[in-house]
Amino acid sequence: MIEWNYFKTLSIAYGLTMIGKGPVIHLLGEKWTTFELNRAYTEKQPLWVWIVGTLGIFLVIITWYMYFTTYVKYSSIIMLIITLTMVKVSQVLFNYERFREFAVRITTEDTSALSAMNFATAIGGVILVLLGIFVY
Repeated sequence: MIEWNYFKTLSIAYGLTMIGKGPVIHLLGEKWTTFELNRAYTEKQPLWVWIVGTLGIFLVIITWYMYFTTYVKYSSIIMLIITLTMVKVSQVLFNYERFREFAVRITTEDTSALSAMNFATAIGGVILVLLGIFVY
């Protein structure tokens, strides 16, 4: 019988999402910018931000619970990465205007920073997938 490993699943899923995000943004180009600024991050903070933020908080709580109640070698790595995503979640929830200013700047004015961020995110995603496959 194969035992399900929360950290393996989370690491691979999170890593694949991180790898796939950049190419989608690049391939969609202007369509992505329009979607992000006119639909996802509108001038008035949308309700979905609070729904997704709440789900993110629950993900962190579940991850910490799994960390303390199961023994999976090196699970602290994915637990810390998931916890660090709360920095972005907190900015989107509680400092929305500044986050939107950042989103506007990086998608319209400083696209090289967006490319660098997507590249770094993809590298992190590859590392998470490898952790999920070979370590967890």
